[in-house]
Amino acid sequence: MGSPAIPPLQPDARRVFDSLRWIFRELRMAHDPKGRTSGLSPAQVFVLHVLKDQGSLGIGALAQATATDPSSVSVVVRKLHQKGLVGKAPGTGDRRRREVELTAAGAKAALATPSPVQQGLLERMGRLEAVDLRALADLLEKVAPPAEDGHPAPMFFQDGASGGRR
Repeated sequence: MGSPAIPPLQPDARRVFDSLRWIFRELRMAHDPKGRTSGLSPAQVFVLHVLKDQGSLGIGALAQATATDPSSVSVVVRKLHQKGLVGKAPGTGDRRRREVELTAAGAKAALATPSPVQQGLLERMGRLEAVDLRALADLLEKVAPPAEDGHPAPMFFQDGASGGRR
């Protein structure tokens, strides 16, 4: 019992496959699974850099800035809080709302880590024409695996779609 036969690839399918390989290579090279260099996951570095660049943000705004959903970014923020790299403060406009902010240690960690690869990907996608970006999104959704149990997509290198809460 072998694997099903793969039909010959069309040249454009090869281009797509090669592009995905380059993206995965970029992500893999930026990924430090055990945090040997910084002790931080790529998702944690991404959040730290967003907070460094944009200042204090609520969870919803932080999710939007990291192109993920609030539940996923909340998991990352919780881990950063446990490490003493972020804190929560009353919102500037609404004192009842809590915003996530860098601590002094978090600011130092953000400066010590390279720009996250996610920012580069988002910047490159931001340079696409709206029609091209929509076509890319539509086509990738057709080839991406289905969402796990309806969960939103996890952040890169985050365990499971539920954000590693298993």
